[in-house]
Amino acid sequence: MTLVSRLRTAAHLDRLRILGLCAHADLTVCQLADILDLRRDRVVRHVRVLARAGFLGCNEQRPWRSYYLEAGGKDGGLVQLLVDLLPHTDGHHERDLQRLEAIGDARPKGTACLVAK
Repeated sequence: MTLVSRLRTAAHLDRLRILGLCAHADLTVCQLADILDLRRDRVVRHVRVLARAGFLGCNEQRPWRSYYLEAGGKDGGLVQLLVDLLPHTDGHHERDLQRLEAIGDARPKGTACLVAK
C-alpha cells in the first residue's frame, strides 16, 4: 500500500476515532460501537479496513475478538503519528475517551454486546 492510499484509509472521522480509542485499550467491535454510538455493522466495516491496512491488530481470544493499535508495524510509525496528531481538545476525542473510561468501569471483562443497535 502506498503512503497516499494508507492516508486515505485513515482519512475518515470514524476511523480516526477508532484508532484513537484502540491506542488506549484493546476493544471489541461492541465496545467501539457503544463508545462511538455507531451501528455495529458500520464499526465492523471500519475495523476491517483498518486491520487490512495494518493499522489495527487483532487478539483472537475467545469468545470475542478485540482490536488494538498496531503501532510497531512495518509502516515506520505512521499509525502512531496519526494518533499523536489527534487533537486532544477535539470534542469527539474527549467524549470518546470519557466513554471508554465509563465502559471500563461499568462492564466486567468478557461481557457480550448487551444492546442491539
